Amino acid sequence: MASLDLDNSYSEAQGRLSALKTFSEVKGDINKAVQKSQNEQTPNFDLTKFQDQAKELEQKIKKKVQNTFEKLIGFLMSLKGSATDTFKFIMKKLVSAIQFLKSKLPQLMTDVFMKALGCDINQTFGNENQNQPIYIKLSSIDLFNILNEDPTSKVGKLLYEKTQYQPNQITRSTNRGLYDFIQSPNTPNSYQGYTSNNLFTIKYVQTNPTNGDATGWYEVTPTTSPNDKVIKFFGDYYRTISMFEIKTLITNLLEAIFGIVSIKTGAGSVKIDDNTKFSLIVQRILGLCFDDEQEISVSGQAKTAELDDTTDSFFEMSGMDNSIIEERTKQIQNEVITLETCDNVEFPVNADQIIDAVESINFNDDGSNFASGLDQLNSMLANDPKWSAQIPYPQISVSLDFNFIKKIPLAVVSTIISPKVLLPLFIMMKSMGLVVDDSINGLSDFVKKYKKIMIELISKIGAEFVRTLFEEIKKDIQKLVTLIIRLIIKDESGVITSMIERLIGLARLIVNIVQDYRKCKSIIDAILQLLNLASQVGGGIPTPLMLFANLLPGYSPNRAFINTIEEMQKSGLPTGPLPDGSPNLDLQAKFSQMKGMDKEQKINGKTPGAVSLPPPYGNVTTISKSI
Repeated sequence: MASLDLDNSYSEAQGRLSALKTFSEVKGDINKAVQKSQNEQTPNFDLTKFQDQAKELEQKIKKKVQNTFEKLIGFLMSLKGSATDTFKFIMKKLVSAIQFLKSKLPQLMTDVFMKALGCDINQTFGNENQNQPIYIKLSSIDLFNILNEDPTSKVGKLLYEKTQYQPNQITRSTNRGLYDFIQSPNTPNSYQGYTSNNLFTIKYVQTNPTNGDATGWYEVTPTTSPNDKVIKFFGDYYRTISMFEIKTLITNLLEAIFGIVSIKTGAGSVKIDDNTKFSLIVQRILGLCFDDEQEISVSGQAKTAELDDTTDSFFEMSGMDNSIIEERTKQIQNEVITLETCDNVEFPVNADQIIDAVESINFNDDGSNFASGLDQLNSMLANDPKWSAQIPYPQISVSLDFNFIKKIPLAVVSTIISPKVLLPLFIMMKSMGLVVDDSINGLSDFVKKYKKIMIELISKIGAEFVRTLFEEIKKDIQKLVTLIIRLIIKDESGVITSMIERLIGLARLIVNIVQDYRKCKSIIDAILQLLNLASQVGGGIPTPLMLFANLLPGYSPNRAFINTIEEMQKSGLPTGPLPDGSPNLDLQAKFSQMKGMDKEQKINGKTPGAVSLPPPYGNVTTISKSI
């Protein structure tokens, strides 16, 4: 049965994982100690050691994680140990997820928009008003004010496509094209789809003649026939653009952490506030659960499963949120930043230096050098004398990696919702005669007014990253559980060897449990099932099979030892290696005691019992041996 208390399930899984890892490590120490005693040789403990400061930093990182994506980062850290190595590993996996997302985005965006518009695959958009101009407000599709920047400027080079807009190219730089249209107002431009069909004619006009609004509009005249289908329009359009550029993604990632674009462009407090509010809303959406059942929070309050009741109040900022927004704006305006896990230390932000570094790295369009490029930026920042003077290099480097990873989903979302991606949505909404609110007042207002679209899009993007991390966690837990099962079976007699394959086979079946990676409980319950496989060795047998009880291994000192470790860790008692790296002899002593008691019980133990028989036999006293 799936756990209804999601937060407790995460804690249970983390505790179980920690206990299993400690068991595996201590068992290794014990085996080496026995070998040393027998052979009178010094064992070679092959354990990774970290400085106290590094351990403390890793603990801070684990405490910072909140939504499913971030909690899975915590699980991977627990499994793999080294924060530095784990983050490099995670980054490579997330790059693979980014590459996969980029290839699937045209279909994903089409699906999201079709669902939001209430369209099936046969929906058409041609009507009696076909080939009549419609007006799309510039601010409705340019949420980050990209089109205010010259593509040849320092910031513009990072926000636009590399090449100039060419209307006849198969893959064209449409964001650049939209900027060019602004520079040549009232000039019609034909836009052809991938199939060479004319999709629409577009030009920039300062004033919308239908309402007199002079804040900047695109006049778009769809070239349609009555039978043109919405799904075909989206597909034909999206195949003409690259959904996002890797360098722009990197830039948005650095903006999310350091505010480099806001600093360089001199963004005002209203814009910076809105950007931060947007990031907080994205984090909330990434934390939504789409489970079929209701979840019960730790406080005992029920939460609606899908969308967690995303009424307008969902988008309102709390007092704490407003404090975060205010502090973020203050820091960007002062050109400083604080990093999570680095307490309240303020680091100076040299926006020009960071932008120059990004520009100097030739990021490949396929993202193959995404991780290595971030490594270069990390090294540059962490070795900056103004930074390293406050926090030593290894620690600041780990903190940077953590922040890079944590902000990747936000950066991907920010990069995707660019003018060229949103343009066809507004063309279709207005062509279909739907009511469109043109009074978009910034990023956060857009998300609120088009919440169905944004929740669907953001949650599906987040789900891809969750899937990537889950797959790696599953592999590592399977290895750990398999190792522990083998350790248990090696120590205990009377267990059928084929049980190993049966349990490992069960572990592999977990892959079929999670079908929607937006379902929080499905993910954590799958992890718990994997972690609990080790403790199922020798588990109970249904009543009809009790005649085969002699096949059971009985009491296990190994399982008892795992449970002891877990209980000690809950109480805050030390279970890891000592500060100098030497094994925890207290745990070894406890295990030896359990082994001795188990040996005595198996050799000399007996269990009196009585069997109730029907009349006329009465009760029969039996003596059974405990094994």
